[in-house]
Amino acid sequence: MKAFLLTVLISVSVFADTITFKPADGKTEFLAVGKPAMIKINGEGQGVEGTLTVLKTAVSGTLTMDLNTLTTKIDLRDDHMKNKYLEVSKYPKATLEFSNLELPVEVTKLTDTEIALPFKGKFTFHGKTSEVIGTAKVSKKTNDLLGSAEFTFKITDHLDTLPGWLGVKVAETVTVKTQIKGLIK
Repeated sequence: MKAFLLTVLISVSVFADTITFKPADGKTEFLAVGKPAMIKINGEGQGVEGTLTVLKTAVSGTLTMDLNTLTTKIDLRDDHMKNKYLEVSKYPKATLEFSNLELPVEVTKLTDTEIALPFKGKFTFHGKTSEVIGTAKVSKKTNDLLGSAEFTFKITDHLDTLPGWLGVKVAETVTVKTQIKGLIK
């Protein structure tokens, strides 16, 4: 039985690709619209980090973003965002987990022509997890997976109160966009 399991594990590792992401190779942005809607809070931070495992056309793995790198380019707003609402000292990371996400083609058959890929994942932020739906646009150039991904989430699924200042609150939905570059091995 042990020999059989070892053979299966070796077979999977031979036929599985991994895609490794480094924070310096990407960028993450968010847009939170205020109430009233004339207020728009744009922020950005470094790219995601992690490894995805691809077995034929199924992708699994977790991508992580360091919330300490977020900035809106306004120091006071950044301080409130990170310390009062996001509590980055307690919850320094946000993660997006994929489990058997189906690709329309094998990663090795991707080309430099970008394809749109709808996805569903588990988003963990501020210690709470919710399901999110989004779209990734990906292409392959030599051994790099290139592209972008976008999804939205409800703040109230993760925070107890909506962030606000001087009577202006943030709307419940936040849009997250990330630019990605991953190394396929």
